[in-house]
Amino acid sequence: MPLMMLLQSRFQGQLFTPSDPKQNLIFLGIMFGMMVLLIVGNKLSGQGNEKSKRYSKRAFRKEASRIGLNKRQTLLLESLIKTYHVAKPFALLSNTRTLNNTLGQALRDISHMEAPPSVVEERKLDIYRIKQRIERVFAESNQLSDTKRLKLSQQVTFKMPNGNRYSSVITAVLKEFYCARIPLNKNGTEIRWKKGSRVEVLLWGSDGEEYTFTTKVLGYNSVKGITSIFLQHSNKISRSYQRRFRRKSIKRPCYFFPIQIRITGRGKREKKEAIVLKTKGRMGTIIDLSAGGCAIQTSKPFNKGELIKLTFEPTKGNPVVTYGKIVDSRVQSRIYTSVHIMFTRASSKNLNRINEYVYDFE
Repeated sequence: MPLMMLLQSRFQGQLFTPSDPKQNLIFLGIMFGMMVLLIVGNKLSGQGNEKSKRYSKRAFRKEASRIGLNKRQTLLLESLIKTYHVAKPFALLSNTRTLNNTLGQALRDISHMEAPPSVVEERKLDIYRIKQRIERVFAESNQLSDTKRLKLSQQVTFKMPNGNRYSSVITAVLKEFYCARIPLNKNGTEIRWKKGSRVEVLLWGSDGEEYTFTTKVLGYNSVKGITSIFLQHSNKISRSYQRRFRRKSIKRPCYFFPIQIRITGRGKREKKEAIVLKTKGRMGTIIDLSAGGCAIQTSKPFNKGELIKLTFEPTKGNPVVTYGKIVDSRVQSRIYTSVHIMFTRASSKNLNRINEYVYDFE
C-alpha cells in the first residue's frame, strides 16, 4: 500500500485513474520492465568499459615501439607486469610513479637473482635504459617555450660573440621582464652591457636539455639585495642540444689520467694503442654526473679532444672507472677550470653504479 499511495499522490490525474485496478497493474508492469532494461543496459555498458581497459599485448607493444623502446626492453616490461601484477600496465610507458615503483622493485629483486654477475649487471642496465628512454620522451613533450617559465635561482650562462661565457642565476621573473645576477669576469668585476644591447643566453632544462635564446638589456637595479640585470622576455627559444641522460649534482673527489694514443707499424700493419699516463695523474672534483658524462672542476685546463681515464666514487665504497673525452674546457676563475667529459667506455657494472646514484630508486 505505501507504494500505491506514492504512485497515487504523484500520478493522479496525469497517467492513469487510480480507481481502475487494471490500469494500475499495467502501469506497474511498464515501470518494472523499464527498470529491468536500465539494469541490463548498465551492466552491458560496464562490461564494455572493462573490456576497453583490458590489457592487450598488441596495443602495449605498439605503444612501446612508438616511444622508442626496443623489443628486448618491451619484453622485459611485459615480464614485470606479470611478476608484480601491475594494475595499470600502460602507466609503465610514461614518466609515472607506477614506472618508478615497478623499476625500483625490479632492481632490488635482481640483486638476489641466481645468475652470473655479468647477466645481473646487464639486466640492471636494461632497466635503467628503459627509464632513460621514457624520461627523454617526457622531456621532449615538456620543452621550455618562453622565458616567463624561468624559475628563481635557475642557472644561466651569458655567451658573448668572442666565445667568452659568464655564469649567472635568475633573481626574479615578472610579467614584463626577468632579472639575473650581474655576471663577473675573471677579476671579479661586474660586466655591464649598454641598455638595448642584444645578449645570447644559454640554460639547462630539468632533464639536461640545453636551450639558447637572444635577449635585450633593459637596465640594472637591485633585486632583494642582489645587483641584477633586467632583461626582455623572449618566446623564441631553441633547443641547441639535448642530453640523453639525466644529470645529478655531486661533489666528490676524482682522479684522472691523460691517455696517449701510440701508433705502431704502417699501412695494413698499423696499430693504435691507448696508453694511460699514470705518472701524470691529477685530482679534481666532480660537480655533476650522468651515465653519458660528467663535469669536473680542476686547477689546470684541458684541451678539447683530450682522452682521459677517470676514477671516482659516486657513493663511498663503490669505485667507478670510466674512459672519456674532453668536449669542453672553460676557465671559471683564477683557481678553477670547468671541464665537461663525455664517457667513451665503461663496463655495465660501472654504468650501473653511476645510474644507481643518479636515479636513486626507492
